[in-house]
Amino acid sequence: MRLSSDRRDALTLVSLASTVLLPPALMLPATPALAEVGVSTATYNPGESADELRAANALGGLKPGTGRPLNALIKFRAETGIQRVGDASPLFKAGQILDQVRTADGGQAQVLFAFPKEWTLAGGPNLDVRDVKQSDSAFVLARQLPDKTRLEDLPDEWFVKVLLDPAGKFGQYGQCDDRRVTSSVIEPLTLPSGGKQMYRRLGLKFAPLTYNGNTVERRALLSATSVGGTVFILVAGALNTRFKKLQPELQEIQASFRAIGANKLQPS
Repeated sequence: MRLSSDRRDALTLVSLASTVLLPPALMLPATPALAEVGVSTATYNPGESADELRAANALGGLKPGTGRPLNALIKFRAETGIQRVGDASPLFKAGQILDQVRTADGGQAQVLFAFPKEWTLAGGPNLDVRDVKQSDSAFVLARQLPDKTRLEDLPDEWFVKVLLDPAGKFGQYGQCDDRRVTSSVIEPLTLPSGGKQMYRRLGLKFAPLTYNGNTVERRALLSATSVGGTVFILVAGALNTRFKKLQPELQEIQASFRAIGANKLQPS
């Protein structure tokens, strides 16, 4: 299974994405710059809130004020920081994501990437595709770019901490101490307008905790860029035991990722 044709199709969306404007019916009122794009509007399954989960992690897994452990079988929806515009499906076609999302400066960005057609789009507000049987996945994170900082100046550890956030997909069950950046490069890519946009490409090996307190070794390839004061990060990963076999597909997912500035949100 290769993504070459899907990647070519996805990259043709770059020109389309750079010119797509939302119809007036989908325009949202302008909002102040977000203090932290990582705050998501996602709702949680019945159980503990994100704040309770963070507090419980600090208490070694105990629910605050009770002394009892959290119900480990409750799986929280990961906070990604993505704030989608409108409610249309982000699935452009099988194997391709194209969506409009908010940026920290009150604007919008077009986010797109290709993935294996056999994978499925997860429900909910996040941009998350996966092969459930094999635990392979690709998803997008968003965080506000620190003030007076360029994307290329951010340390590798900044991206690792975003990925392993306690409210995220791989940090919900405790701190991940076993992690290592295996590669890190900065690559300028050409925009449809002819300008250049910087992308960070990282490789990561890590062993997050599972609900039962065990660790599972994983590998991930990250691609990140900054638009409108927001850093968008694509994470494509798999279990360490599958990484060698799946590496070509993960590399093509990583290479297909684009986040491009779109129109500003209309004033109310």
